[in-house]
Amino acid sequence: MAPSNSSDAAKISVLVIEYGPVDRSNKTLVPFYATSTNTAGMFNITSAPEPFMGNSTFAIMAGSIAGGGSSVNGMICGRASAADYDSWEQLGNKGWGWEGLLPYFKKGTTLDAPSAEEAAKLGYTWDPSYYGKGPLQLGYPDFQYPDMYTFFNGFEELGVTFQKDQGAGNNTGLVWSPSALDTKTMTRSSSLTAYYDTASSRKNLNLLAEHQVTQIILSSDLTAQGVKVTNRADGSTLSIYAKKEVILAAGAVHTPQLLQLSGIGPKAVLKAAGVKVKLDLAAVGSNFQDHPVAYSMWALNQTFPNANSLGSNATYNAEALAEYQANKSGPYTRSQGNSVAFLPLQTVADDAAALVADLKAQAPAEHLPAIYSDGSLMKGFKAQRDIVAQQLADGSVAAIEFPFSGAGFVPNAVQKPLSRGTVYLNASDPTGAPVVSHQALANPFDRKQMFAAMQFTRRFFASDAVASMTPAETAPGAAADTEDAFFATMNAAGLLSPTFAHASGSCPMMPRKAGGCVGADLLVYGAKKLSVIDASIMPIIPSNHLQASMYAVAEKAADLIKARA
Repeated sequence: MAPSNSSDAAKISVLVIEYGPVDRSNKTLVPFYATSTNTAGMFNITSAPEPFMGNSTFAIMAGSIAGGGSSVNGMICGRASAADYDSWEQLGNKGWGWEGLLPYFKKGTTLDAPSAEEAAKLGYTWDPSYYGKGPLQLGYPDFQYPDMYTFFNGFEELGVTFQKDQGAGNNTGLVWSPSALDTKTMTRSSSLTAYYDTASSRKNLNLLAEHQVTQIILSSDLTAQGVKVTNRADGSTLSIYAKKEVILAAGAVHTPQLLQLSGIGPKAVLKAAGVKVKLDLAAVGSNFQDHPVAYSMWALNQTFPNANSLGSNATYNAEALAEYQANKSGPYTRSQGNSVAFLPLQTVADDAAALVADLKAQAPAEHLPAIYSDGSLMKGFKAQRDIVAQQLADGSVAAIEFPFSGAGFVPNAVQKPLSRGTVYLNASDPTGAPVVSHQALANPFDRKQMFAAMQFTRRFFASDAVASMTPAETAPGAAADTEDAFFATMNAAGLLSPTFAHASGSCPMMPRKAGGCVGADLLVYGAKKLSVIDASIMPIIPSNHLQASMYAVAEKAADLIKARA
């Protein structure tokens, strides 16, 4: 998206090199299909064994088609709280706080507001002043399941406040999260459809699909001159040279891999893989973050139709599909959902203050990967920890995401994990899939947050509002009433995951002396004419899905690139 936006300047010629094909199939466009994993549109990568999740391995969710994650995700497009972005600026990135990013959140988006009749019927609320007239189309489906409103009432009974618009700088509480949805066609709006398609006729913008970048071509003074590329169809190779700048936008898994393959990264990692060290930069592949999640299961007395009906009732599914095809309305206009509770630590944990105090008292080296023996990485982590601890203490950011549709399969995703993972070359196969280690739940504070979320979930299902659904906990079960029993049961049942498909942070935007890979200008430290624009630059993961944040990052990045071109 950023490269196509950069081509706004007529003097700049942009080539976008895309690993995958351009896919405009119904699987990528029809909202309902976003409720299941589009395996064909993702890389086939498995994580390293996760030591705090029973040494299980997990699929890495990363889009491998044009548009990347925006073409295969669940279409939720919500913003985090202002404090989430202010933390980036607090870490030394001037202009990357809420005030600096809000103009770009607006610039990139158009919110197609529901009609007054639809808003009254479904309860949607929004604030148009926080959106603009940008390429990405945001909207709401014209259908929601009735049981979802029962859940709404349950949260309100427990004191969870309702926010008129999650994009206004405070997403803590109950929110309606817009979808990346073009309501004119009731299809997915992605970086492919919203940005590339509108700019593809420009003579100064070209897309080279189904080609894999294998290395950055660096001169002796570490100026990025171009890239080496392999045609995935026939295996032929070529070198492509850039006059202005090489921009990496390969994502939090593949951007650190590309830098490492090119000789930029931790010296020990490069040497182990047989790569000549051109720049020893410990930050590359460090600071890896995602939203670890626990799934509990509840038997419910649901109304019909409900969030499970399309999958369990063939007749209902056929009728819903026919309605969508004929009128672009009904259940097929709904993707992963729009109703979310973003819960502060004080809401889920009675002992929130004590938990934060324990976090501040930690010896951080005990819970971090070995690479954090590097002083700059440790300095950066301590700065992150201090900021996150304060934000969780004052409730300015969410600790837990609880998305809901009125169904009994309930995710609790930790929004501010203090565990840190790594993304490194596979020493025995450097050009193959990298070794992705989340180290999820390595920090005991994350485990305490997750267990507190489960306790809150139990209170939620015990509320008077939800009693009509006669909820019964089927997993992990009431016997899992201590932290140790909870995690033992959840691991055995396979109900924990290190990822909510929000890989980020592995080439962080921070001062170099504090473990940064890129500066506020997004240029890689120690190199020239080489920048990174993807979720790997996020120093601290925001408390929401990443899509909306990444559009704002890319819009701001496009202005930075054009200014120095």
